[in-house]
Amino acid sequence: MTDKAGPDRPRTRLAREERRALLVDAATAVFDGRDPAGVTFEEIADAAGVSRALVYNYFGDRQGLIEAVARRASERLSERVTAALAATRGLREALAAAIRASLEFAQEDPAGYRYAIGSTAPLVPALYDEQLKDMALLFGEGEDALLVARGVLTSLQAMVLHFVDRRPGDIDRATEVIVAFVAGGFVGIDAIGFHLRPTWPVPSESIAGATGQATDAGQVLV
Repeated sequence: MTDKAGPDRPRTRLAREERRALLVDAATAVFDGRDPAGVTFEEIADAAGVSRALVYNYFGDRQGLIEAVARRASERLSERVTAALAATRGLREALAAAIRASLEFAQEDPAGYRYAIGSTAPLVPALYDEQLKDMALLFGEGEDALLVARGVLTSLQAMVLHFVDRRPGDIDRATEVIVAFVAGGFVGIDAIGFHLRPTWPVPSESIAGATGQATDAGQVLV
């Protein structure tokens, strides 16, 4: 049977990427509030209205499915942060925008945030490694940059999770506190030669200060 779609005949088979996205959506819904290790492929298949064999065909095994869910959540978080950075001027404003976007995402979708950072699905080390390397690009290359990036990333994620778990509700205050904490660390590492190098488009009027070419990170962030 072929898949022929026309003006008078609806498409009977979904495109592969669309089908894959629907399966990830189904898995995300079934995983909600549960340990992914305890979810069967039969449950995912039932939720998606497909056969178990089709789920295996797309993801291979449980690890592949968990990684797909985690990557989808990470992509959604990244899109929010990237959009927030688009109109910022200078490092402190960019830092505040990125942190606020993370807090808003985590408050709206706590499970999604946990998947995005790997706290719900710790069996996806490759995703965390990619996030760590992306963060390290802000500080240069080598083991020292990775060490700094790990400290920043771990602290930021832990503070956002604390905000969500304690439900204080005041995103403005939480943003202010986290920005002050992270900015203080940036000033400290700037003093020993780790000058921040933005990996997102920086408006021309702030490029010198943002890169440390004319103004160091401490001056920009405080």
